[in-house]
Amino acid sequence: MTSKQKDMNENAACSSRRNFIKGTAMVTSALALQGWVGQKTEKSKGGMIRRADEQSIHLAYFDPAEGSVPNPGMGVNGYVFTDHMHVGYTEAEWNRTQGLPPLQLERTTFDKMMKLPYVDNLYLRFEWRDVQKQRGKLELPEAWKWVLEAAEKQGKRWSFRIMNCSPHSMSENGLPEFLQGKLKMIPYWHADNVPGPRPKYFPEYSNEYLNWWGEFVSLLGAKFDNHPLLEYADVSGYGFWGEMHHYARYTPDGPVTNYQPGTPERVEAIVERLIHDHLEAFTKTPAALGLHTADYVAAQRAFERGLCWPRRDSFMTNFSTAETILAQGLKPGSAMLWETIIPGVHNPSDLQKPSKEVLPLPQRYFDIAANYIAVGFNPWDTIWAHEHCLDTYEILEQRIGYRLRPSIVWRRRIVNGKDEIAIGLRNDGCSAPPGQLTIQASFSDGSNSTAVLPMGEPTPGAMKIYALPLLANAGKFGADKMIGLSMKIQIKGKNYPVQWAVKKGQTADPFILKVPLKKL
Repeated sequence: MTSKQKDMNENAACSSRRNFIKGTAMVTSALALQGWVGQKTEKSKGGMIRRADEQSIHLAYFDPAEGSVPNPGMGVNGYVFTDHMHVGYTEAEWNRTQGLPPLQLERTTFDKMMKLPYVDNLYLRFEWRDVQKQRGKLELPEAWKWVLEAAEKQGKRWSFRIMNCSPHSMSENGLPEFLQGKLKMIPYWHADNVPGPRPKYFPEYSNEYLNWWGEFVSLLGAKFDNHPLLEYADVSGYGFWGEMHHYARYTPDGPVTNYQPGTPERVEAIVERLIHDHLEAFTKTPAALGLHTADYVAAQRAFERGLCWPRRDSFMTNFSTAETILAQGLKPGSAMLWETIIPGVHNPSDLQKPSKEVLPLPQRYFDIAANYIAVGFNPWDTIWAHEHCLDTYEILEQRIGYRLRPSIVWRRRIVNGKDEIAIGLRNDGCSAPPGQLTIQASFSDGSNSTAVLPMGEPTPGAMKIYALPLLANAGKFGADKMIGLSMKIQIKGKNYPVQWAVKKGQTADPFILKVPLKKL
């Protein structure tokens, strides 16, 4: 066989193989298509409709807002009173001042803080001894009264935690006076750079202690659970600062260990009791539970069932993947709370930054879908940060929480159906709403149409369509008639109006968007 004949035979063989493969593929595709077409078609679970079955017209468009859009269930926390009533805007200065007696908060400092633009929610953290002096009665500190006054006069939302023990206390222990000497106490030696006596003490978490704590929590619930602007209350009663751990030395020169008050079963029972008593006392107000408790079954169940919002005291390199999963919420309707960014320590001042870029630490909070974040530990920090870290506030306010707008509003009619207002809702924030939204369309004759969204929707990302039925008398309205679109959110047992996050100038009222009701 000549080389020319050999090449011709090989080309013929290749052509034959290609034709065989092509033909086989065509037959296989045809059989697959025939099988797919022949299957019984079920109604789309996602509300899919054919373009030919829809008649629609655009009514309005809305663009993203810039800057702060405060809403319930989210925002930048301003700490009014905490265990860190000291200042330091370098790491060395922060560590040095931790060991000093706490600064005394004056009303003038609080009032100055209240005039600042980026304080969405007020947060309090007191010791038990500061809030209760005698059995069966609460005695609120002055700073707490100031917060309630600001809530009433300025509409400020607020939240709190009571610490059963604090290493930063100026007292030996955090128990109220009427319980001194009545409970067995455990001595501990915390870090060298904390103020007050050494050693300090915390209770052994006996049943007697749990009974007293439960009675105290019930007093708090009876007084504040119905407060309309109380955003959340921290589950506490166990561990340093109420954060569910006891890392300290238990002899003056001993190793740092995490004290456990008994067997693992006993600790499980303590954590379960504290969560139960808190949820029973606060039936309308969300409960925030530290992620340190995720090692306990009772806490895991609380997170899984959406009974408690996850909360982290700070972002550190030991933040784990397990905590990340919990932080992002196991059940729709949860909010993630992050504790504070210390200005000048965790993030640079505006003058120290090379450009107005997204800072590394706030970006982690956005990526983990935070609803709340704090800047600073006290009013002096908040004031200093507004003067030196304004870029940080502006970045936080632009991204934190949920930011909702209708990108497109349609009037549509589906074949064999009735007219609807379809809203292409977009969440421009970093997290989902921590509750259930209701959207309402209000017509000029006083009638309304509503749509209740699934819990925790819409999540950040792509626009999602929700439909509101048009009422039977909507035919008499034309383009000269406007409808008002509004929202409200139910967060546990409380309902709040929600602001739309739309571009300035697109609405005169941030709670109501005006849309012309054009005819199809």
